Amino acid sequence: MKLTILVTVYNEKATILKAIEEAKGIQVDKEVIVIDNCSTDGTREILKSLNDQSIQVVYQPLNYGYGMSVITGMRLAKGEYMYVHNSDLEYDPECVYRMLSLAENENLDAVFGSRLSSRKQDSRFKILKERPFYLGTMITTTLINILYNKNFTDIIGNRFYRTDSLRKVSPQISGIGFDFEVVSKLCKYRFNVNEVPVKYSPRTLGKKIKVYDIVPALMTILKVKFF
Repeated sequence: MKLTILVTVYNEKATILKAIEEAKGIQVDKEVIVIDNCSTDGTREILKSLNDQSIQVVYQPLNYGYGMSVITGMRLAKGEYMYVHNSDLEYDPECVYRMLSLAENENLDAVFGSRLSSRKQDSRFKILKERPFYLGTMITTTLINILYNKNFTDIIGNRFYRTDSLRKVSPQISGIGFDFEVVSKLCKYRFNVNEVPVKYSPRTLGKKIKVYDIVPALMTILKVKFF
Protein backbone atom coordinates (compact mmCIF):
# COMPACT_ATOMS: atom_id res chain seq x y z
CA MET A 1 0.00 0.00 0.00
CA LYS A 2 1.32 3.43 -0.93
CA LEU A 3 -0.16 5.68 1.76
CA THR A 4 -1.64 5.66 5.24
CA ILE A 5 -3.73 8.74 5.97
CA LEU A 6 -3.86 9.28 9.70
CA VAL A 7 -6.75 11.46 10.87
CA THR A 8 -6.05 12.70 14.38
CA VAL A 9 -9.01 14.03 16.34
CA TYR A 10 -9.82 15.43 19.76
CA ASN A 11 -13.12 17.23 20.34
CA GLU A 12 -13.83 18.18 16.71
CA LYS A 13 -17.48 17.18 16.30
CA ALA A 14 -18.14 20.04 13.87
CA THR A 15 -15.41 19.03 11.42
CA ILE A 16 -14.62 15.33 11.87
CA LEU A 17 -16.95 14.05 9.16
CA LYS A 18 -15.58 16.48 6.58
CA ALA A 19 -12.02 15.59 7.60
CA ILE A 20 -12.76 11.92 6.99
CA GLU A 21 -14.35 12.66 3.61
CA GLU A 22 -11.30 14.72 2.64
CA ALA A 23 -9.04 11.82 3.57
CA LYS A 24 -11.14 9.33 1.65
CA GLY A 25 -11.11 11.61 -1.38
CA ILE A 26 -7.33 11.49 -1.80
CA GLN A 27 -6.75 9.54 -5.01
CA VAL A 28 -3.85 7.32 -3.95
CA ASP A 29 -3.70 3.63 -3.03
CA LYS A 30 -4.36 4.17 0.65
CA GLU A 31 -5.87 3.30 3.99
CA VAL A 32 -7.53 5.77 6.36
CA ILE A 33 -6.99 5.42 10.11
CA VAL A 34 -8.85 7.70 12.53
CA ILE A 35 -7.41 8.06 16.03
CA ASP A 36 -9.83 9.58 18.53
CA ASN A 37 -7.92 10.87 21.55
CA CYS A 38 -10.77 10.30 24.03
CA SER A 39 -13.04 13.11 22.79
CA THR A 40 -15.72 14.28 25.20
CA ASP A 41 -17.73 16.70 23.02
CA GLY A 42 -19.72 14.15 20.99
CA THR A 43 -17.02 13.39 18.41
CA ARG A 44 -16.68 9.83 19.64
CA GLU A 45 -20.41 9.23 19.33
CA ILE A 46 -20.34 10.51 15.74
CA LEU A 47 -17.53 8.11 14.91
CA LYS A 48 -19.33 5.19 16.53
CA SER A 49 -22.42 5.92 14.46
CA LEU A 50 -20.51 5.50 11.20
CA ASN A 51 -20.96 2.34 9.20
CA ASP A 52 -17.94 2.67 6.95
CA GLN A 53 -15.76 -0.33 6.29
CA SER A 54 -13.27 1.78 4.32
CA ILE A 55 -11.84 3.37 7.47
CA GLN A 56 -10.33 2.08 10.69
CA VAL A 57 -11.23 3.92 13.89
CA VAL A 58 -9.20 3.65 17.08
CA TYR A 59 -10.60 4.95 20.36
CA GLN A 60 -7.95 5.91 22.88
CA PRO A 61 -9.17 5.07 26.42
CA LEU A 62 -7.60 8.26 27.82
CA ASN A 63 -6.43 11.61 26.48
CA TYR A 64 -2.83 10.61 25.89
CA GLY A 65 -1.97 13.62 23.76
CA TYR A 66 -1.52 14.33 20.06
CA GLY A 67 1.84 12.61 19.93
CA MET A 68 0.44 9.31 21.11
CA SER A 69 -2.23 9.49 18.42
CA VAL A 70 0.49 9.69 15.76
CA ILE A 71 2.53 6.95 17.46
CA THR A 72 -0.53 4.69 17.59
CA GLY A 73 -1.23 5.33 13.90
CA MET A 74 2.42 4.73 13.04
CA ARG A 75 2.29 1.31 14.71
CA LEU A 76 -0.83 0.35 12.75
CA ALA A 77 0.15 1.86 9.40
CA LYS A 78 0.51 -0.43 6.38
CA GLY A 79 1.37 2.32 3.91
CA GLU A 80 4.87 3.00 2.66
CA TYR A 81 4.22 6.64 3.53
CA MET A 82 2.08 8.27 6.21
CA TYR A 83 0.29 11.60 5.98
CA VAL A 84 -1.02 13.20 9.18
CA HIS A 85 -4.36 14.86 8.46
CA ASN A 86 -5.53 16.95 11.41
CA SER A 87 -9.29 17.05 11.74
CA ASP A 88 -9.58 20.80 12.35
CA LEU A 89 -9.46 21.41 8.56
CA GLU A 90 -6.73 24.05 8.82
CA TYR A 91 -4.65 22.37 6.09
CA ASP A 92 -5.73 21.61 2.55
CA PRO A 93 -5.11 17.86 2.01
CA GLU A 94 -4.40 18.46 -1.68
CA CYS A 95 -0.80 19.05 -0.59
CA VAL A 96 -0.40 15.30 -0.14
CA TYR A 97 0.16 14.86 -3.88
CA ARG A 98 3.11 17.28 -3.89
CA MET A 99 4.47 15.71 -0.73
CA LEU A 100 4.30 12.21 -2.16
CA SER A 101 5.86 13.26 -5.45
CA LEU A 102 8.71 15.09 -3.72
CA ALA A 103 9.33 12.18 -1.32
CA GLU A 104 9.57 9.71 -4.17
CA ASN A 105 11.63 11.91 -6.50
CA GLU A 106 14.14 12.96 -3.84
CA ASN A 107 14.08 9.78 -1.74
CA LEU A 108 12.95 11.73 1.33
CA ASP A 109 12.21 10.43 4.80
CA ALA A 110 9.89 13.32 5.65
CA VAL A 111 8.24 16.32 4.04
CA PHE A 112 7.10 19.33 6.06
CA GLY A 113 4.16 21.40 4.90
CA SER A 114 5.27 25.01 5.25
CA ARG A 115 2.86 27.88 5.81
CA LEU A 116 5.63 30.43 5.32
CA SER A 117 7.76 29.27 2.38
CA SER A 118 5.75 31.45 0.01
CA ARG A 119 6.40 34.50 2.21
CA LYS A 120 10.19 34.53 2.25
CA GLN A 121 10.21 38.09 0.90
CA ASP A 122 7.98 39.39 3.70
CA SER A 123 9.54 40.77 6.87
CA ARG A 124 8.98 38.87 10.06
CA PHE A 125 7.42 41.98 11.56
CA LYS A 126 4.81 42.07 8.81
CA ILE A 127 3.99 38.39 9.26
CA LEU A 128 3.74 38.68 13.04
CA LYS A 129 1.57 41.77 12.77
CA GLU A 130 -0.90 39.76 10.69
CA ARG A 131 -0.65 36.53 12.70
CA PRO A 132 1.08 36.90 16.08
CA PHE A 133 0.78 33.17 16.78
CA TYR A 134 3.55 32.57 14.22
CA LEU A 135 6.07 33.76 16.82
CA GLY A 136 6.48 30.25 18.23
CA THR A 137 6.96 28.89 14.73
CA MET A 138 9.68 31.41 13.97
CA ILE A 139 11.53 30.81 17.24
CA THR A 140 11.56 27.02 17.01
CA THR A 141 12.29 26.97 13.27
CA THR A 142 15.21 29.37 13.71
CA LEU A 143 16.61 27.24 16.53
CA ILE A 144 16.44 24.07 14.43
CA ASN A 145 18.11 25.88 11.52
CA ILE A 146 20.94 27.10 13.75
CA LEU A 147 21.51 23.78 15.51
CA TYR A 148 21.51 21.67 12.34
CA ASN A 149 22.53 24.11 9.60
CA LYS A 150 19.13 23.88 7.90
CA ASN A 151 17.06 26.36 5.96
CA PHE A 152 13.49 25.45 6.92
CA THR A 153 10.78 28.10 6.92
CA ASP A 154 8.25 26.25 9.10
CA ILE A 155 8.74 23.13 11.23
CA ILE A 156 5.26 23.24 12.77
CA GLY A 157 3.15 22.77 9.65
CA ASN A 158 1.59 19.48 8.63
CA ARG A 159 3.64 16.32 8.18
CA PHE A 160 4.31 13.55 5.68
CA TYR A 161 6.63 10.68 6.58
CA ARG A 162 8.16 7.58 5.12
CA THR A 163 6.59 5.17 7.60
CA ASP A 164 9.71 3.09 8.24
CA SER A 165 11.76 6.24 8.78
CA LEU A 166 9.37 7.50 11.43
CA ARG A 167 9.58 4.13 13.15
CA LYS A 168 13.38 4.36 13.12
CA VAL A 169 13.16 7.77 14.76
CA SER A 170 11.18 6.01 17.52
CA PRO A 171 9.30 9.01 18.95
CA GLN A 172 8.58 8.81 22.66
CA ILE A 173 6.81 12.05 23.57
CA SER A 174 3.03 11.78 23.68
CA GLY A 175 2.20 15.43 24.25
CA ILE A 176 3.01 18.86 22.85
CA GLY A 177 6.70 18.12 22.33
CA PHE A 178 6.08 15.30 19.86
CA ASP A 179 6.60 17.20 16.59
CA PHE A 180 9.71 18.91 17.97
CA GLU A 181 11.18 15.59 19.08
CA VAL A 182 10.60 14.13 15.62
CA VAL A 183 12.03 17.03 13.63
CA SER A 184 15.04 17.21 15.95
CA LYS A 185 15.78 13.50 15.58
CA LEU A 186 15.30 13.63 11.82
CA CYS A 187 17.91 16.37 11.62
CA LYS A 188 20.29 14.96 14.23
CA TYR A 189 20.45 11.53 12.59
CA ARG A 190 20.70 12.98 9.07
CA PHE A 191 17.45 11.78 7.59
CA ASN A 192 16.51 13.39 4.27
CA VAL A 193 13.90 16.10 4.81
CA ASN A 194 12.45 18.82 2.60
CA GLU A 195 9.40 21.09 2.68
CA VAL A 196 6.62 22.20 0.36
CA PRO A 197 4.26 25.18 0.59
CA VAL A 198 0.77 24.37 1.86
CA LYS A 199 -2.54 26.17 1.97
CA TYR A 200 -3.42 27.05 5.53
CA SER A 201 -6.66 28.48 6.95
CA PRO A 202 -6.23 29.00 10.69
CA ARG A 203 -9.27 28.63 12.85
CA THR A 204 -10.32 31.81 14.64
CA LEU A 205 -11.76 30.14 17.74
CA GLY A 206 -10.78 27.18 19.86
CA LYS A 207 -7.04 27.11 19.13
CA LYS A 208 -5.53 24.26 21.15
CA ILE A 209 -1.94 25.47 21.01
CA LYS A 210 -1.18 27.91 23.84
CA VAL A 211 1.54 30.55 24.24
CA TYR A 212 3.22 28.62 27.05
CA ASP A 213 3.61 25.55 24.81
CA ILE A 214 6.81 27.18 23.52
CA VAL A 215 8.55 26.08 26.74
CA PRO A 216 8.29 22.28 26.29
CA ALA A 217 8.94 22.76 22.58
CA LEU A 218 12.29 24.48 23.20
CA MET A 219 13.22 22.07 25.97
CA THR A 220 12.57 19.12 23.67
CA ILE A 221 14.70 20.55 20.85
CA LEU A 222 17.62 21.22 23.20
CA LYS A 223 17.31 17.86 24.94
CA VAL A 224 17.49 15.92 21.67
CA LYS A 225 20.44 18.00 20.45
CA PHE A 226 22.60 17.79 23.56
CA PHE A 227 21.44 14.70 25.42
